[in-house]
Amino acid sequence: MKHALVIGGTGMLSGVSLWLLDQGYHVSVIARNANRMKNLIEKTNLKCNITPILVDYTKDDELHSKYRQR
Repeated sequence: MKHALVIGGTGMLSGVSLWLLDQGYHVSVIARNANRMKNLIEKTNLKCNITPILVDYTKDDELHSKYRQR
């Protein structure tokens, strides 16, 4: 399975995240807002193909820490 990483994938790029899912990708979505992440996940039947990563990606230390955990 192909894999895509979408940074900010619950806002302006939510359509891209959903499109990638429809194209057969596993999509890891980095986002800051838990409610937007929940809304994105609710819009698809392919929930098992989304890896949500909630982190403030503008803070390098947090992003690196979350990335290392995966």
